[in-house]
Amino acid sequence: MANKITCFLGYIAVLSLLFARSCAQATATAPSCTDVISNTAPCLPYISRTSPAPSDVCCAGIKNVAAMASTHANQVDICTCLKSNIAGFSYDPTLIAALPKKCSVSINLLPISASTDCSKVSLGN
Repeated sequence: MANKITCFLGYIAVLSLLFARSCAQATATAPSCTDVISNTAPCLPYISRTSPAPSDVCCAGIKNVAAMASTHANQVDICTCLKSNIAGFSYDPTLIAALPKKCSVSINLLPISASTDCSKVSLGN
């Protein structure tokens, strides 16, 4: 499991360097899955129960994702991206839903799992 997390975080770090955009550019345009994953990857230790609380970097990423969720289409894209990219990891979906409260971010995250219907998501930030 540790090797999977390390590999995943390394992958995200490389992608972040290649495709990084400033937070100021996060507007009503569709968020890229790379941006969503690079912002949420630091939360993996928390949602996989290897860390008792989300890190400051995780919370900053959740704030960035909340800013990307300005339209229903963007919310669906974010949900779909997260759903497909965390499917191979062992994690607690309820901890995904707990992230906004833990990070003091005004967004409603669902407990995203393989059965989540992203077309019906409403993140409501």
